[in-house]
Amino acid sequence: MPDPIRRVLDALLEDLQAGLPIRLDAAERYRAEVDGYIVQFEGEDDLLHCSVARADGGCIDLEQAHRVVEPLFAVMPKGIVWFKPAEHSVHYYVGHDHFLEAHLQESAPPPTNPAS
Repeated sequence: MPDPIRRVLDALLEDLQAGLPIRLDAAERYRAEVDGYIVQFEGEDDLLHCSVARADGGCIDLEQAHRVVEPLFAVMPKGIVWFKPAEHSVHYYVGHDHFLEAHLQESAPPPTNPAS
């Protein structure tokens, strides 16, 4: 996972666990630039919004946008991440709780067998 994406993911998980809103006025905390794309998160209430745009402002390719956010959403069932492509950006939406739960389960240590 690219370092800028890891930094944003860590900030999101930390703040979601603390029950803090993912505010656009804290944009730098939830923003990363990777491979010429800008990934930006914000969220109110229980919905997390992620936008992806090219850093040069050009038209965006949907498959490239998916590739950029894959490290953030790969642990989630595909059916609960909704996306809306536009000419210059792609927007992803998912519940805060689903995002947090999927990532916490991914990072949890495997269960131990007490009979071992």
